[in-house]
Amino acid sequence: MARRPGRDTPGNRERWLISYADFITLLFAFFTTLYAISVVDAVKAQKLVHSIRESFGEGVLEFGRPSLLDAEPGSVVQLGEDGRALVTKGGAAALAHAASRIDKLSLPKGMGEGITVRQTERGLVITLVDALFFETGGTRLPDAGRQAIQQIASVLRDLPNHIRVEGHTDNRPIAGGSLSTNWHLSAVRAVEVVIGLEGGGISRHQLSASGFGDQRPLVSNRTEEGQRLNRRVDIVVLRAQAPPGAQ
Repeated sequence: MARRPGRDTPGNRERWLISYADFITLLFAFFTTLYAISVVDAVKAQKLVHSIRESFGEGVLEFGRPSLLDAEPGSVVQLGEDGRALVTKGGAAALAHAASRIDKLSLPKGMGEGITVRQTERGLVITLVDALFFETGGTRLPDAGRQAIQQIASVLRDLPNHIRVEGHTDNRPIAGGSLSTNWHLSAVRAVEVVIGLEGGGISRHQLSASGFGDQRPLVSNRTEEGQRLNRRVDIVVLRAQAPPGAQ
């Protein structure tokens, strides 16, 4: 006997879940990307963009050049109105470039020998030897010293980083004069250098001064050479961006 034709098998009514799941996944990626752009944390943004690109392929999240992928840890990324990353500055490469420019400055005669530049975990440290920038036990910058500091400022003033000036002394007590302790001497010298940097065009809100006395020696104070090295003022260009200035 001929078999009766069976009824048509009904279609899979749950297939819409596949499209819905894809749509939700794309929405999640989109809003996660928007959040990362708004926070502008270079390290986290790099990880996020790399992760999304690995998932969805190259060509995703292209913001132009420079982009979030080009940002260095500790850098400052400025975004335009269209969301493109416009400027990256203040990171390790910017500090290294500043160090190179300072090494090439045409400083007043003899002043170049009293300046050393080095990169540390904190940032760029520019050390001024006190013997060339201050008289023994004194706090007044000579004209040549002030000119040298203003030339340094001309290199640093375009950076957004916070700049902390730190005064240091050796462990010998102060003999006479208007200042009674090494705390006073180190702090006043740091303030003098801050004033010089401000005169060179660095914004006031980027600057701060600290006096450490003899509590942060570079080397032992047991020799005259060690004491000479410990008497210094450090201009520290921190990796962190300066807080907003007063209105």
